[in-house]
Amino acid sequence: MRYGSFSKMNKVEKFTDKLPWTLSPLQIDDMVFTSWEPRTGNFSEVGAGKTVVSTGASLMAGSETTLVLVPPILVTQWCKWLRKFTGSVVDYRGTPGQRKALKLKGQRWVVMTHGVFRKDFNRIEEDFIITELEIIVDEAQALKNVSSVLYKYVARLSKDRRLQLLTGTPTSQPTDAYAYIKLKTPSIYRTLGHFESLHIAEKDYFGGVTEWRNLDQVRRNLALSTVKRTKEELFGYDLKPIFPDGEYELSPQHMKLYNQLVEEQLLLLPDDQKIDATTSTRLYHAMQQIVVNWDYFSGDDNNRSTAFDIIDQVVEETNCMEVGSSKLIIWTWYTRTTQKVLNYLNGGRLVAVGAYSGANSNKSFEAFQDDPSIRVLVASPASAGAGLNPQAVCSEMLWLETPTTPILVTQGNGRVDRQGQTKTPRIVFATAKGTIQEYLKNRLISNDDLVSKIENKKFLRLTLLGG
Repeated sequence: MRYGSFSKMNKVEKFTDKLPWTLSPLQIDDMVFTSWEPRTGNFSEVGAGKTVVSTGASLMAGSETTLVLVPPILVTQWCKWLRKFTGSVVDYRGTPGQRKALKLKGQRWVVMTHGVFRKDFNRIEEDFIITELEIIVDEAQALKNVSSVLYKYVARLSKDRRLQLLTGTPTSQPTDAYAYIKLKTPSIYRTLGHFESLHIAEKDYFGGVTEWRNLDQVRRNLALSTVKRTKEELFGYDLKPIFPDGEYELSPQHMKLYNQLVEEQLLLLPDDQKIDATTSTRLYHAMQQIVVNWDYFSGDDNNRSTAFDIIDQVVEETNCMEVGSSKLIIWTWYTRTTQKVLNYLNGGRLVAVGAYSGANSNKSFEAFQDDPSIRVLVASPASAGAGLNPQAVCSEMLWLETPTTPILVTQGNGRVDRQGQTKTPRIVFATAKGTIQEYLKNRLISNDDLVSKIENKKFLRLTLLGG
């Protein structure tokens, strides 16, 4: 595909020069295509670079302001990403008073959740009434219900403006396609009634659809103004793992408890002498347990850690609950966490098994590998980090908790990053900001064994608070 102008080509080069990796030619083609088309969908699969393509397209289109609507768990990741290209990024969240104090006009990027967009729509619409505004909706499956307030507000604000819809799982039924088609190419169907008259063949007594027709036409219409790529299509069969950003924030109340317990633990230590590795490692373990197990440490069963939002996000992105998709391994380090995550995932039906101290790990792994109905393995790397070969059924992995020893992470990653793997492994490290997990992740990146460190109290406070 041609860039179309020297101006476009220069913008492509300026953008790609700031990236820490090289884009594939097809990604650049998609970026330029999306920059020219006013209203588009990017339905490429997870790990295929929808964020980078949409960002590049927005920069090339030269929008005055781009409003990015995302689930809560992705706000931090998007803000961190966009600040690589410009400092003019508004992280639009907080209390109503805090949000009201934030300036929106004249900002290059404004990032907010779908829910905050609904709550503050009148203010947002008024602030951007004369602005050359573009809207990016990440995890756009939230728009599938055309009667929802979110859909109506997005449709209203994006009228005659640029719009990018991003999702790796666009449709589960034909009416989902109508929502995207109406936003991207509004002239195809006049109304939902028009869509139904063309594509519903039969309904039951209660009005439920029992038979559809002309679905090939629906698929063709959905493909208009759309890019849809697989990782293999973009990157060939280079199976080097990718590591999407898994940074997230604890709730203010959860963070307050975490900080309080850090200070209480530090008070028990001497001020002016070195602290041995055994003591510091014990503290690392003690504080990391609080990240997922807020309810236990607060004594309130209703306190749910936002770590479970990360689990929900990865489960949805990977489509791991569907037979035929990659299964998912979730690494945990503490038995309490493992059991909690298993209970959370299983709910009303058995979809996850555990491999950890006290469980029959061999039986769990056999079920994960051989039983199509078992979609998730929740495992400790000490129990399942070596010797297992799930690459035939699994290329997706989430580290919910991080060991203090790099070799365990290397062994765990090796379960999907190994000979015989046919898909690009995708490995997410969930990292709670302002906690020990930030330090653990950074040390793992530098491949430094934590248990060999000798620290003092000042150093410990810094590391426990994410320094």
